[in-house]
Amino acid sequence: MSKGKKQNMALGGVCGLVGGIGAAAVMDGYWGIVKKIVGARPEQKPKGNSREQKKEPSTQIVADKISDAVTGHDLPRKEKAPAGVGVHYATGAAYGAFFGAAAARIPRLGLPAGLAYGIAIWLFFDEITLRLLNIAPDPKKVPVEEHAQALGAHLVYGSATAIFTGLLLRLLGSRS
Repeated sequence: MSKGKKQNMALGGVCGLVGGIGAAAVMDGYWGIVKKIVGARPEQKPKGNSREQKKEPSTQIVADKISDAVTGHDLPRKEKAPAGVGVHYATGAAYGAFFGAAAARIPRLGLPAGLAYGIAIWLFFDEITLRLLNIAPDPKKVPVEEHAQALGAHLVYGSATAIFTGLLLRLLGSRS
């Protein structure tokens, strides 16, 4: 980030939010490359054969759960894909804002911290939380390659968040 000057956490949060949205887009680019090499990305594949698990991406399942909690109804089929994209970018923005607020207070956070952050998000959100919420399949039923691809996506997200947030903090922090 900046070379040693602590900055306002609110500014850091805003920079991180914007950086997280950009990083979510870069993550989509990563998946576009992976898809050309190995096929559909893991989160776009059906989530198992049991009746309890829906056959749609985890982002759409989350969007459906949010819709049900707010309106009492599942999303109509035609709204699921865009709502899933919204969940992806909202999650990227939220995680980015958290990283940005921390980066504003700890100026030495940079690419290594972004990579560690990406690993933490992958482990605690993708690998643990989504499974505990029965949104993603049992990790033992997912091929190792898919775990590795998802880890790669989160490394891309974390590093892009750190880079974008750092650039924005340097640009906007120098004006204050």
